[in-house]
Amino acid sequence: MPFVHQPESIPGIPAATITTPTNNTRVENSAFVMGTAQNIGGEYHLWLTLYDYTANRHYPQDGPIAVSSNGQWEMTVSFESSGRYDITALAADQNASEILLQYQAASQSRADYPGLPTFPSGCITLASVTVSRREGSGC
Repeated sequence: MPFVHQPESIPGIPAATITTPTNNTRVENSAFVMGTAQNIGGEYHLWLTLYDYTANRHYPQDGPIAVSSNGQWEMTVSFESSGRYDITALAADQNASEILLQYQAASQSRADYPGLPTFPSGCITLASVTVSRREGSGC
């Protein structure tokens, strides 16, 4: 079951939604993800991760994500193989954001993305939707 954290706009408390895709959507090898965020910036940075149920790993996407002045954000995510995934929006504090940036840099330099077993300490799960990548979708 997806976890969606949507408090009323509480000053200082990070909040986010994922509006596209919706829960239980079937996706191709990539998907356009959109949402809203409040109280991101300063202490917290917005990140998206893909959790691959088959690999049991979290895959941070390019980030942190820029949030527009009206609270909207968007990005395209890519799925390596068919199966079930959670797309999760995280608020990462400065230390967690640095860990995610280091993971990205190391993975890009090796051209190998091993994923993470857990989120770094300092991450808050704000919203999540579950999607399925279709068999035979992709290149």
